[in-house]
Amino acid sequence: MRSPKVLYLLPYFELGGTERHLLELARMAIGDFSILVVSPGGDGVSLLEEYGIPHIKVPTLTLFNILKYRSIIKKLILEFRPYIIHIHGAHELVFIVKNLFPDIPVIFTSHGYASNFPLLDYTLSADICDRYSDKVIAVSEYERRLLLKRGLKDSKVCTIYNGISPVEGNLNLPLPRDVSFKIVTVARLTRKKGIKYLIEAFGLISKKYKDTGLFIIGEGEERKYLEKLVGRLNLRNVFFLGKIPDAGKYLNNFDIFVLPSLSESLGISIIEAYAEKRAVIATKIGGIPELIVDGETGLLVAPGDSYALADSIEKLILDRALRDRLAYNGYNRFLGYFTSEKMYEKTLNVYKSFL
Repeated sequence: MRSPKVLYLLPYFELGGTERHLLELARMAIGDFSILVVSPGGDGVSLLEEYGIPHIKVPTLTLFNILKYRSIIKKLILEFRPYIIHIHGAHELVFIVKNLFPDIPVIFTSHGYASNFPLLDYTLSADICDRYSDKVIAVSEYERRLLLKRGLKDSKVCTIYNGISPVEGNLNLPLPRDVSFKIVTVARLTRKKGIKYLIEAFGLISKKYKDTGLFIIGEGEERKYLEKLVGRLNLRNVFFLGKIPDAGKYLNNFDIFVLPSLSESLGISIIEAYAEKRAVIATKIGGIPELIVDGETGLLVAPGDSYALADSIEKLILDRALRDRLAYNGYNRFLGYFTSEKMYEKTLNVYKSFL
């Protein structure tokens, strides 16, 4: 008997949380289904190739190529003939696909919106998905409640947390030897990630602890602004490492992980830090409090507060026992709630309801 076919459709494929979620899901699903990932491509495609996950590149959907995009997607679906189409991160694709193939079940996973108009995005997402999707997966209870508040029916949506696999084979980075305490963040360099506040907090910390370093993994439109901020504050030991595929494999090089987001559905990079037994500091925003039990598995601070961030960082610099306790508890929380096996098991139950 042939395996059921699942087509995954994404609006981009860089190295962000949406893509890492899909990579984990596809790696698990490939044993039970014939799968195909369709996206406009990006830096994350190299990981699809590494894991042997089939991928087809299509144009990026814009206002000016809707008819062409629709035609390409229609041809692909007719050729692949999936049992299920699972769309990630772009509700407009739900509308296009369901109008083309109303009889194929369409599942949509909402990964949050980093635009300047998130309430509009959630309103549109709730409306489109209520009409055209067969099921919506939210990656946090926070995300699910937002969609319900904007009009999505409760029966249409369920929460399935992001999950990852434990890292196999940690990798080393050639880091400066004169930096003894290393702080890292992994994020797209956008305003919503709040990296500005982490740099400001580091400016406060580095005056007192001169052998401390801040390492920023990721790229984005804010990079030049952030580099100028480092210059204006006259900071040493701030390192922009750029994009690093499978960044989780390198987190063992650092002492603590910080995610200073102003908006976040869940924060898959926090799960990666948990899996690598790193102590975590993050902002009390969005779905992050569902990940972090404050004072037990990590430290939570108010978003946009550089001074609170600096205080928490200093606490972990000074208290090795606290760092170790947070890291140990965070790792156990990862094993209990945020593994790829748990994510896939729940997603598989959604798939089975349509097969």
